[in-house]
Amino acid sequence: MASKLSGVGVHTIRAWEKRYKALVPIRDASGHRTYSKTDVEKLQLLSELCLLGYTISKVAPLSIPELKELLIDLGRSEASLEQGDFNLVNEAKPSIDSSQSMAILTFALKSYKLDIISLELTKLKQTLSPRDFALDILLPLYRLKQECVSSGEYTSIQAEALRSLLRFHLGHHLFHSPAKEKSKVHILISGMEGDMQDIELGIMGLLCSHYGLPFTYLGADISYEALSEVAKALEISTVILGPTNVLAQLGKGHFQNYVEKLLMKLNPAVELIVAGKSELEMEKISSKRLHIFKTIDAVDEYLSNIVY
Repeated sequence: MASKLSGVGVHTIRAWEKRYKALVPIRDASGHRTYSKTDVEKLQLLSELCLLGYTISKVAPLSIPELKELLIDLGRSEASLEQGDFNLVNEAKPSIDSSQSMAILTFALKSYKLDIISLELTKLKQTLSPRDFALDILLPLYRLKQECVSSGEYTSIQAEALRSLLRFHLGHHLFHSPAKEKSKVHILISGMEGDMQDIELGIMGLLCSHYGLPFTYLGADISYEALSEVAKALEISTVILGPTNVLAQLGKGHFQNYVEKLLMKLNPAVELIVAGKSELEMEKISSKRLHIFKTIDAVDEYLSNIVY
């Protein structure tokens, strides 16, 4: 009965009791465990905290008020925790205030608290849609990281450590998206050769996932030859290139040359989206299938209107 009411599996309850002393249920005359309403409530709280990234060894010894305090710190409202019928089974995903989470992340980033950043992102992946996770959390966090690097607040090692952490959470969300049925729409997401920045590139994948668009993610620094080969093999309908920093890193000539050669290699039916800042000489590219979007919001709007 405790398992059914709390949503926690029987074997998990037994393990939490034996290994971590999370509960001490009363036994009846026959030796059977009897769980109180308080026991069930604690199981629900423990389960939710584990879902949001805590380890059971850390939270098992805590009292119910202490467990609730942790959930409040993670974005739960006090009112929802004080309801008499608080039930994890009926509330699979806790309500999260994105602005509050972003405030926590901003503080953690400024203080270089990687553990807090990772815990908060773990929670948000479980509760936000791919689009909201991408545009409301990852993108602002990535840009704030870039500001810290530019202002000298981060060393190169710290910047790389944080970037790797963001890549992990982005990749976990990106590559755990459910597979889509084959359709006439198939989007290929790739970074331009010479461009090693891939956080914003991965955000393009999250947007595709949000809108249910089948996509293949190649990652950063891909040659136009390799990109066109994959596009041909997978019968790609649209290629999204970027967002890219190649323009600033390698110059206008490299950028222009890459796009021109890629268009020549791609199947004439394939649409090419160039996302991010660009200074292409359009008079040299006579192609109606080339689309330039300077912001991620513009790409988001484009993807939202694709019908497949």
